[in-house]
Amino acid sequence: MAKRLQDLIEQIQAQPNPAARALLQECLQSLLAFYGDGLSRMLAHIQDAGAGGEEILDRLVQDRTVTGLLVIHGLHPVALETRLRGALEKVRPYMQSHGGNIELLSLEEEVARVKLEGTCKSCPSSAITLEFAVRRAVEEACPDLLGLEVVGTAAENVPAEVVQP
Repeated sequence: MAKRLQDLIEQIQAQPNPAARALLQECLQSLLAFYGDGLSRMLAHIQDAGAGGEEILDRLVQDRTVTGLLVIHGLHPVALETRLRGALEKVRPYMQSHGGNIELLSLEEEVARVKLEGTCKSCPSSAITLEFAVRRAVEEACPDLLGLEVVGTAAENVPAEVVQP
């Protein structure tokens, strides 16, 4: 679905007629605003429903597609830092089973910097595997994170670059 949407957006941007391109973009923005308003109202009803609503909301934020929609519209009920810390806690037992750990060093301007700690950082294959696990957990919980820098890996002497999680 996301691939098809991206293809359609690219077709809109490639329209030779500037007026048609502008009209299509305005239509898309209006449609997104309409859906965003609808999602916002649904969340309000769910949150007003008490304990049953909390259970439904918990289930919704565990759904990757729903999370993506909430993030796109700026409606995710859980703060980015909270979701990031939760993702790190989720992967921590796996890290510890390999003699390592993970620490959140910073979260600034939606870019996170984390550090792999312990014996896992000295083994290149282990470090790569563990870093992949971290990136996967973070991407799942924080699709709105703009970048993730992992330090403490075997490639630590290579200048760090901010990359999409």
